[in-house]
Amino acid sequence: MKETGVIFALIRGTQILMQQRDGNCPKYPFQWCIPGGGREDGETYEAALVREVKEEYCLDISLSQCHFLMNYHDDTSKVYVCHIASTEQPVLGEGLAMQWMSLDEIAQLELGFNQAGIIPALRATLARA
Repeated sequence: MKETGVIFALIRGTQILMQQRDGNCPKYPFQWCIPGGGREDGETYEAALVREVKEEYCLDISLSQCHFLMNYHDDTSKVYVCHIASTEQPVLGEGLAMQWMSLDEIAQLELGFNQAGIIPALRATLARA
């Protein structure tokens, strides 16, 4: 069975919260990425999304803030977009750094996990907002 997980873009206005992986990561150390993680045994994608947002950024989100964007990595991951308010203040729970970035800034990066393929769908979502 393929490993399955979630990737989530936290969006505030037109900015996306990116995470820089730390040097202890076996894959893509020090690279920027749209964060995410694997599902635990028996966990739904939605439950994994809520848990991963809490682990990565110490935020309690509701599913009403999020919507499914696309399948990714040969359908082994589901990508979600979650809109957060300016009153919701993320705190880095994992990784080396976090930074709010525009899609143009993100497009200039070499993203971990070959996530450049997510950018067009994010651009379309932000254009509709």
